[in-house]
Amino acid sequence: MYFAARQAYTYGDYSCRAAARGTTCPAPAAIRADWLDEYTVSRYREASATDGEVTREQLLRDGVRVTVAKGRSGGGPERLAGPDISRLTFTVGPRPRP
Repeated sequence: MYFAARQAYTYGDYSCRAAARGTTCPAPAAIRADWLDEYTVSRYREASATDGEVTREQLLRDGVRVTVAKGRSGGGPERLAGPDISRLTFTVGPRPRP
């Protein structure tokens, strides 16, 4: 997923950009960046039993991965309350080799 800024909003989105790589994603997904960042840091703190600052470098070093499944389009006011965490899978493990 790639970060995409949104005009007229204070937040951006992470979204599948398979087309940018010349491929087609069978289940493209997107999620608000601030929600995903908050979720990831919160889960990392739980998994590592730390209360301190969490940096991007730490997350990468520890092989943190969050998978975002495709959600449904549209929705009402409840959709603005926060992410549907049932769509998210959090793992910590060895950093995958390229």
